[in-house]
Amino acid sequence: MFNRVLVAMDLSPATEALISALPGLKDFGTEEIHLVHATKPTAHPVSRSLRQVEELRARLRKLAERLGEDGFSVTVDLPSGPAAAEIVRVAEERDPSILMVGTRSHTKLYEAFVGSVAWELVRRARRPVLLHRIEASRPDPEAALESRTSGLPERVVHPTDFSEAANGTFPWVEGLARLGVPEIVLLHVEDANTTETREEAQGKLDDLGERLEKAGAPEVRTLVRSGEPAEEILAAGGRNPHAMVVMATHGRGFFPEIVLGSESRRVARQAAAPVLLVPARAEA
Repeated sequence: MFNRVLVAMDLSPATEALISALPGLKDFGTEEIHLVHATKPTAHPVSRSLRQVEELRARLRKLAERLGEDGFSVTVDLPSGPAAAEIVRVAEERDPSILMVGTRSHTKLYEAFVGSVAWELVRRARRPVLLHRIEASRPDPEAALESRTSGLPERVVHPTDFSEAANGTFPWVEGLARLGVPEIVLLHVEDANTTETREEAQGKLDDLGERLEKAGAPEVRTLVRSGEPAEEILAAGGRNPHAMVVMATHGRGFFPEIVLGSESRRVARQAAAPVLLVPARAEA
């Protein structure tokens, strides 16, 4: 399902935590990993700038060797230029199944990367972006960073408003069902701006649930809720680091323009679970 994964690296202290989670990608069928770090354009003195680039390249190669020992085919790209633009350009060349980036919640330390690069990737990329949660191992400032999860999630939460974009995301949920995710939760939050009744919404969720059962899902739960969408998504499993939220980047009602919409942005920032954001026309 995630045969080829492009991992955006910022080479901050969070890098080691993100690398430690990558062996778990084998559960998703990953065979190839592309490590990408965008450097700043060459500056003066040129010799010092080139030396720094070579040091970064050597560091990425060491990380690649570690992953190679886990059985992955690993390549390293070190383009020069604006991070998001270069990562997307490399993605067009490498054609990965998904892009993966580490994110942290409730912290200003990582906000520069999350606020600019990660959201720009979501806006620009034509492939799904997996926001993988990284947290401190302890509450004190000196605590090491660690990945909260690795491998297949225990539960997948899929919020849907039944829009075309949400329907396009569903094959990714089916793919996770075929991989053997133990539980999948289908969630619809009622929208006061539509004439759709609760019974109609429940019927649509039941139809989707049947498709998941045919795909091999051991357990499917369907929920129709009223309230704040972000809070309902978090309550359905988004706060569980061993779950995964799979949602469209565009939709109708409460899910418009995810890169600008406060509800969806709140999910991505506050969820302890990894969040897979699927753009329109991304093939599973």
